[in-house]
Amino acid sequence: MTTPNETDFRKAMSHFATGVAVVTAKGSEGEQGATISALTSVSLDPLLLLICLNRASATYRAIAEAGVFGLSILGNDHKDVAMLFASRTADKFGSDVIERAADGTAFVRDSLVKMHCELVETFQGGTHALFMARPVDLELDENRAPLLYFQGQLGISL
Repeated sequence: MTTPNETDFRKAMSHFATGVAVVTAKGSEGEQGATISALTSVSLDPLLLLICLNRASATYRAIAEAGVFGLSILGNDHKDVAMLFASRTADKFGSDVIERAADGTAFVRDSLVKMHCELVETFQGGTHALFMARPVDLELDENRAPLLYFQGQLGISL
């Protein structure tokens, strides 16, 4: 074994296949959204999940300000949506890939899971923040495969 550097660590972590999701929130800078792969369940009692975002991102600031966010877990047909929300494009919300909940929260249309989340606690970890949140409402579609991320590639099949 060797002492890891940033390059080796990034390459090693790319060998951990993950699902892909989009988070959205509205803060003082307007509506923001980002593609994430750092998402995990934390607890069933109480129900808690964790997401991770770069603290320099507008989406981080929007979630920190709003205290709530929308979470859409993407299906394997959402690669273009994942790329859109991973970009710095100004208008991520103007297309037909977005649908709105009654309260105006943005979700990705036809995603596997749509979940409203309330922020419970925030932890700092280097350049990133970990948001622990409580799901307060969800919608589930169990009939499609997830979009996976592995070794820097989107759309790996099961």
